[in-house]
Amino acid sequence: MKRALVLACGPRIQYRVLRCASECFREVYVLGAGEAHLLKRSRFCERFIAFTGDFADPQPSDLIEIRRLCAVHDIDMVLPSCSRTTRLLAVHGAQIGAPIFPVPAQDTFDALDDKWRFAGVCADLDLPVPMTRRYETMVDLRDDPDHARFGYPLILKPAAMSGGYGVRRIDSADALPEHLNYSPIICQEYIPGEELSSFYLCEAGRIMASFSYRRTLTKLEEIRVPVIDDHARRLIEHFRYQGVIGFDIRRSPEGRIAFIECNPRFWYHMDVAMLAGLNFVTLGCRLREGEAGASDPETLKIRSPRRLCGNLLTPWRLNRAERAYLRYIIRDPAMSGWAAFQSAIGRYRLAGGQLL
Repeated sequence: MKRALVLACGPRIQYRVLRCASECFREVYVLGAGEAHLLKRSRFCERFIAFTGDFADPQPSDLIEIRRLCAVHDIDMVLPSCSRTTRLLAVHGAQIGAPIFPVPAQDTFDALDDKWRFAGVCADLDLPVPMTRRYETMVDLRDDPDHARFGYPLILKPAAMSGGYGVRRIDSADALPEHLNYSPIICQEYIPGEELSSFYLCEAGRIMASFSYRRTLTKLEEIRVPVIDDHARRLIEHFRYQGVIGFDIRRSPEGRIAFIECNPRFWYHMDVAMLAGLNFVTLGCRLREGEAGASDPETLKIRSPRRLCGNLLTPWRLNRAERAYLRYIIRDPAMSGWAAFQSAIGRYRLAGGQLL
């Protein structure tokens, strides 16, 4: 296809969507708000259009403007890039006037994007989930005698923020904060061990492609965990899910699996899946056009950017995927410095709702 329009209200996940879209569209336009203006630095952004509306609460005039832009620029596909824009297309996609990337139904999205509601979905479907409670304030948490059942450490997090924002690990009762700047507060049992992530492209409740990986401070590597796929399939079939969906999971040293949260949208490391041969944007567009799904990706392991840079003078020590990743970075030099800074920050972020 010729031209895509990416709806963007930030630069992080949105940049990965832009790069993946550039592999299957000749031109990628970005309709952006807030810090999404940073995307105009990318050589893969054909044109940046400033959006003065609110993707989270679009007014009729905002939808009219998006529809007008799709007509004027002859847009072949409108792509979401985060929770807000995914929900916008789930609710208002029929008013856009152009084909849209597959997205879940509105009620499905709302049930899975909220961490408290997702924990309830897991309980209803008998999927493994940590003990989870919801409180309006820290006073409510302290006044609940049942909160002692969590033990320490425990996790506090907001219900609907992404990227690990607002997530805190509490190691003792004395460390409980007096208040938090969000409400409600989700309190969750801490699961020691490793963080896993699994993402799926789905059509009417069928898994068409999947990519699972383990990420540490030093590397990201693809993994296969059949029990996670089995659990995910049950949820996907239950909702007859459409589009991209992912799960953050903890696995204890004893092998206990726990689903921490759900991401019914694109995700930060989707560009790494593309390097393994699974471009979720391309595959989703093919589904939209009624074409077949994906073949199996290549097994992939990539060390962190800091460690890769330490081997630039000894390239023979890099595997094929790492060389491809470096080429991916070098192809967009204007964004490389910013992306490297974000990666450095990412080493210390809260991942999957729990500390590494």
